[in-house]
Amino acid sequence: MHLAEWGEPDPAEVHYPTSDDEWDEALNRYLGSLNDAPLRRCVDVARSLGATTMVVETRYLDLDYRSEFSAYFSRQFPDVPDSTHRIHFFAKRLKSESLWDSANQSDYIGYVVVRPVATGLVSRAMLPPPPDLADAVRAAVTEKVNFFGQELTVHGVPFAQQDAQLGACAQAAAWMCHFTAYLRGDIARRVKADFSLHADPSLQPHRAVPSQGLTVIQLSELFRTFNLPAMYYSVGELPSPGLPWQTPDPIAPNEYAAPGSWDYRIIPICCRFLNSGIPVLVGTMDHAFILCGYRRTGQSKSNWIEFIRHDDQTGPYLTIDNVLNDTDHRIDRNYGPWRTIHAPLPEKIWLTPEAAERRGGWYLLRASEQITQVLNEQASLVALTELVRLKRLALKTYAIRSNKFKASLAQRRLPIDIRREYSLSRLPRYIWVVEAIDRQLRTDGKACVIGEALLDATSSDHAPRLLALHIHGVMWLQQTNGDIRFPIYGNSTPYTSGGVGDP
Repeated sequence: MHLAEWGEPDPAEVHYPTSDDEWDEALNRYLGSLNDAPLRRCVDVARSLGATTMVVETRYLDLDYRSEFSAYFSRQFPDVPDSTHRIHFFAKRLKSESLWDSANQSDYIGYVVVRPVATGLVSRAMLPPPPDLADAVRAAVTEKVNFFGQELTVHGVPFAQQDAQLGACAQAAAWMCHFTAYLRGDIARRVKADFSLHADPSLQPHRAVPSQGLTVIQLSELFRTFNLPAMYYSVGELPSPGLPWQTPDPIAPNEYAAPGSWDYRIIPICCRFLNSGIPVLVGTMDHAFILCGYRRTGQSKSNWIEFIRHDDQTGPYLTIDNVLNDTDHRIDRNYGPWRTIHAPLPEKIWLTPEAAERRGGWYLLRASEQITQVLNEQASLVALTELVRLKRLALKTYAIRSNKFKASLAQRRLPIDIRREYSLSRLPRYIWVVEAIDRQLRTDGKACVIGEALLDATSSDHAPRLLALHIHGVMWLQQTNGDIRFPIYGNSTPYTSGGVGDP
């Protein structure tokens, strides 16, 4: 890595690479660090999105790196620059003499901020997912970017690489969760150095600086301190809704098997949060990373879901083929069994997703039985009990802001009478939604939600509070004053999911 004349040329330099060799030449001043892989992966993602112009904004004052510089790098003996480079990618040629007025939003791909630190190049990055993973990424958010006075936006999942001195992988993963929540509008921003400086040193046997990483308890405490308290899960002791038609809880093959090698409850646990657009932090024995999406593969129950990972040591948007045997064959790395899961949430989502799914699933099943008995002359109605028998019933559970839920009603193609009732109802800021999915309709690529239950996210796991339920075209609604509106009639036509991503 070359730090000589780090602030030059001022204010930027422009490259138009067209081949692998030309991209390497454009990145030459950064290569040769302790770990170039994250930067190379970021560039590969940008190239997959059609990048043809690379603009290096020199002497960029990055808020996160400045916090790290103040806390650590300014106190080192070597002369470390106090600014970064921000590399912007565009899909069309951008002339160097007109950077200040020729940037086009439709051509903008995203950016990577590069630290002048050989132990960890990528201070932060914001790039859309590559085209082959775009539909699988579920935790994407939008960031406004000021490019020489021009406001641009980029939609993706924030990425960061540890600097391996002030922060380790756990700090980088926690920051990715935090910055995503900040861009969602859930919390105020905290700079990256805070994820080391505010970690309670009494919960860690090692020195706080240089960092040896974070313990599980330190992570939980950090998220709580930053108003993003996390739901915590220990693999091998994972909860499940316990509905009788769902997959039975797994049993350890023997007393020596690591839970992360057999506890397939990992999959639905993580999917419920990703359906909500919330990234999940996973801890192994010696590493931490985040999950930002998933997609179905239709294979066995141990690997029927392929997760999308941000790993600060390898880069953004990488696939996980099998959570119970987590090996990245691209780099020949075995991550080892997963041990812990943190899902950082807005403070007032108190109800757990498993309790919401259990109560919502039972309500939907019972309501379906009653409604189909009363409306049995409608031969087209298929009770949920019949879908259970045919193994066609699935549940999709997610948390969502109630105002966002209401705003999505029209595009989800719900009946107008049901939309009106939802829109006029008074709901808490956050709700859990449990959707009844017809697997056959989903496989056929059709609208597949046949019913849904809404639960109060501030209610207790011991008594989850039902707010509304809609199944087979009939709605039940709890009003604020305690009155029940029932029945409210719509129609039984299936509609689309309100959670993030495909159902």
